[in-house]
Amino acid sequence: MRVTAAMRESITIPEDRSYLIRRDDYPHPLCTWNYHPEWEIHFIPEARGYAYVGDYIGSFEPGHLSLCGSNLPHNWVSPGLHAPGRDYVLQFDAAALMAGGVPLAELRSLQTLLPLSGRGIEIMGSEAAEIGALIVSLSQAQRARGLGIFVEILERFAAAQDYRLLASPGFVSSYAALASGRHSNVNNAIQVLQLAPSVTMYEAAEMVGAKPSTLSRSFKALTGMTFSSYQRAIRISRARSLLAETTMRIIDVCFEAGFSNLSNFNRIFLKETGMTPRDYRNISRIRTISRLAEDEDS
Repeated sequence: MRVTAAMRESITIPEDRSYLIRRDDYPHPLCTWNYHPEWEIHFIPEARGYAYVGDYIGSFEPGHLSLCGSNLPHNWVSPGLHAPGRDYVLQFDAAALMAGGVPLAELRSLQTLLPLSGRGIEIMGSEAAEIGALIVSLSQAQRARGLGIFVEILERFAAAQDYRLLASPGFVSSYAALASGRHSNVNNAIQVLQLAPSVTMYEAAEMVGAKPSTLSRSFKALTGMTFSSYQRAIRISRARSLLAETTMRIIDVCFEAGFSNLSNFNRIFLKETGMTPRDYRNISRIRTISRLAEDEDS
């Protein structure tokens, strides 16, 4: 079995606009591990799942808002979910805009965001909700009003105080090399792991049509992580999300996250997080209760 080749998404910005905005269902042909020269702002109002941005792996919750810069690979996966209109996707050619497509005063936000965009930016809290509302408005706006909303979205991103960077500083965002025949097997293997974290390297190699030794060397060279390290990070991230957000039994979390036995899961989880799965779940519940109490007080 071979997986569909990972994609370099081809984006055409309408001639009469500075941006392209659309709303995608999930699953969707474009909801895959992909990259492109254009910047992308991604807003997911309601769904949960797992975010992959460069070498970042983590869970996302309703209201997730992020920006990915040029050629930064990304994907948002919601296993088993069928959600019409899950994603608002806003794409634009930042390089063309900064080369003279809009007045100088309106470029300041892009210039502010440029050094951070290569790592991916996630906006948090109330700022994410406010910008998300603007994105929804932009999706419904006519051309004349849309430009003003688009500029305001960029300005809000640049001014945001509650944010975090996603990919690590050492991540190389120039990802076009993975589109070549030589390296596409790595990109395909990443996509396999994101969808099925229980697969072994030998199974992944067979699925993408590569020798295990070749895949192992290429994976480390191009991602900075070994196959097993990337796989472990995906499994732990998925387990943390399931422990915090569901009442699933710990043994079921173990298998759902891709681990083969409970003792191995407990050992690796303790090593990676500093606590047992049971303790992690208990602490997550305490934090949730505290957060809800703070929201009620405010």
